[in-house]
Amino acid sequence: MSSTLQRNLLLASAAVLSAFALWSAQAAMRVDMLAQGDQQWAAGQLEQAQVTFERAVRSEPNSLKAHMKLAGLHLSRQDFKASIPVYQKAIGLDANNDKAWLGIAFAYLHTGQDALAGAAFDSAIRINPANRDKLAPVLEKLQAR
Repeated sequence: MSSTLQRNLLLASAAVLSAFALWSAQAAMRVDMLAQGDQQWAAGQLEQAQVTFERAVRSEPNSLKAHMKLAGLHLSRQDFKASIPVYQKAIGLDANNDKAWLGIAFAYLHTGQDALAGAAFDSAIRINPANRDKLAPVLEKLQAR
């Protein structure tokens, strides 16, 4: 094997290993951020948890889990308007996530967007029919409006 070929193979191997190491470090960092955000949330440090989850979303914009954590935090803080675009992004990442549909449905409901809430509840039920029984009281009140 020529020395040029050996050198090129060595460089290519180093590049692949470096890329893998970087990817692994980024994935670990995102998981660490989500765990840190969960700990902050549990400790009642809601501002810090929000900042941590926002960092996780920026760091990994295609992470369904990061978006769901951030949207759930907004919902729990009754910041319904802030939760809607985050749930929309989560649904864009996985349209079959019934929890994202439920979250956005409640956010719509609390912002007076009853038609959108009803449609989102319907999607959550279509994806997971067990949601129908759980949502029965909410759906009855929504239909009575």
